[in-house]
Formats: sequence, C-alpha cells, structure tokens
Amino acid sequence: MSEADDNQPVLSEEEIEALVDHAVTDNVFDDGHFKSHDFGAGEALTLSKWSELDGLLRAHAEVLQGVLLRNFGQEATVEPFAPLFARVGDLIPAISDRVALITTEIKPLEGESHLEVPGDFLSFLVNQYFGGSTVASPKLAGKVTPSEQRLSEQLAKDVLRTLVEVWSDRLVLEPGDLYVDITTDRLSLLPADMGYVVLTYSVTCSSDYQGEFRVLLPYDSMALQAQRLMPTRRDEPEVVVEPEWEARLQSAVPEIDVEICGVVSLLETSLRNLLAFKVGTVIPISEPQTAQLNVEGRGIARGKYGAHDSHRAVQITDFSRSK
Repeated sequence: MSEADDNQPVLSEEEIEALVDHAVTDNVFDDGHFKSHDFGAGEALTLSKWSELDGLLRAHAEVLQGVLLRNFGQEATVEPFAPLFARVGDLIPAISDRVALITTEIKPLEGESHLEVPGDFLSFLVNQYFGGSTVASPKLAGKVTPSEQRLSEQLAKDVLRTLVEVWSDRLVLEPGDLYVDITTDRLSLLPADMGYVVLTYSVTCSSDYQGEFRVLLPYDSMALQAQRLMPTRRDEPEVVVEPEWEARLQSAVPEIDVEICGVVSLLETSLRNLLAFKVGTVIPISEPQTAQLNVEGRGIARGKYGAHDSHRAVQITDFSRSK
C-alpha cells in the first residue's frame, strides 16, 4: 500500500451513514459477542434463595380459603404464584382501571406496602355477600363503588391479619393504618425504579369466578430480612475439652487393652449342619494364604499367614480396613 493510500478514508461517508442508521434502528446484537442484559435478574436470583417464602405462601393461601368461607360465605380455592420482582414503572400499567389499592406500612419493613384487589373480584364478593348468589355478578364500569371500597378494606384486614399469623415463626410483622384508594395515584408518587416483591394469589370459586389479587412488599426492606426467609442452619455443637483433660486422655488412650482376632478362614454351612455339630466334629478348611485382623469385629489389617520362630503367625501386609 502506498503512502497516498494511507491517507484515504477506510469508509466513505455513505457507508458510515448506513452503519449509523443500522445501529439506531436495529438494537439486537447477534454476532455472538454482545448480549442484552436484564438488570432485574439479580433481584430474581435473590428471590429464588428465599426458599422458605414458598412454604409461607402456601400456608397463607390455605388459611385464606377459610377466611373467604367464614367471612364471605365463599367456598374458594386459593393458590399462590411464585413470588416475583417488579418495579413501580412496570406495575402501574398492569393494574386494572377498576381497582382498590389498600396501602399500609408493615413494620419492620420500611416503606409502603400495598394490597391490590381488582374491581371484578370486589363486585363478585359484594354480589355474593348481599344475597345475589343466584344472579351473575354485574359487569361494572368506572371506579369501584363505596360498597366495594368498604369490603376491600375488610378483605385487606383479613389478608394482613392471617399474613401476620402465618409468618410469625419466621418474621414478626406489624401492619399499621390502612388507606383505601380507588386509583394508582399513590403508586405514581413513588420512583419508577422502586422495586417490590409481588405475592400473587389466584382465587377460584367453582365456575362463578376466577381471578387474582396481589400483595406488594418493598423489595429493599425484604432484602434486609433475607436470612429469616432462608433455611435455618443447624450449627454443629462445639465440644469443649479442658486442656488438662485432653492431655490426660491422650496419654491414657494408648494404654487401653483391646482384643485382636485373626480370621484365617470362613465357612458357609446350613443351619441343619450347624445344629448337628458336636464334640469331635471335623470341619475341613483349605490351607489359608492370608488372614484378616479384627478389633471389636472391625477389620484393621490384612496379612500373610505362615510361621515364625516355630509358631503360627501373621505378617501384616496392609492396613486396608474392611467393613
């Protein structure tokens, strides 16, 4: 390449513009060197470590079935979903326009917690509660009604009360005053990137209703209680030996007498033959080549069977233990 070529641009202006347009319009990197990164994956991984939370949610769902039957006369099946992490900016668009949003502070969690109850669930409960079980729940538009608001507050009290009871062995919770809103304005006041632990419960009342409601707990505060939501570690008891006793034990143990048994042959026979044994019975055995040394029935060594100084003897060949 000549010096003149060195001063020439590698790409023309048209080629550079084409590359820039491609980079702006196509944001997918598929060359094997770049990948999109989910910045919420870290929180999801953290949630997966809170393995005790799954059991708490299942127990709470079972208790809620009894609450719906006693307080609202509904035989319902309540099932929990796996807990999720979500940010306020993603939560608000997913909330129905007809909703009761009950807000409270639950100590020791810092920040506001919320119970999101969809309007269609409240309409169903109101219809059933006031004797309309034989009539299908009306499909209402607009904001939730005053009757639905009052019922949502009662439902929130029951949900939080049972949550406190079920979680008491792991985390002592103390809900504060309840604030009932019929919009998401309270959530809108929070930073869009604020994270929540989302606990979702599905509710099925035979063929009459199927839906869900959610409890939102502040993620950062829950993370501070992470150890309480993980399996309890059982520490091995520490054996403390006084120094003088340890020295005396070490000096005394080698002097303990033990009995060594040398096994030169094994014989299998039937129980009938064993019962026929008597004084004078001859038991043929093959000439042994090796012997097993046992202490208290446990093998400690093996050796060659032979003679030494005119006595039968065993010469140890290894200390491989046998079971």
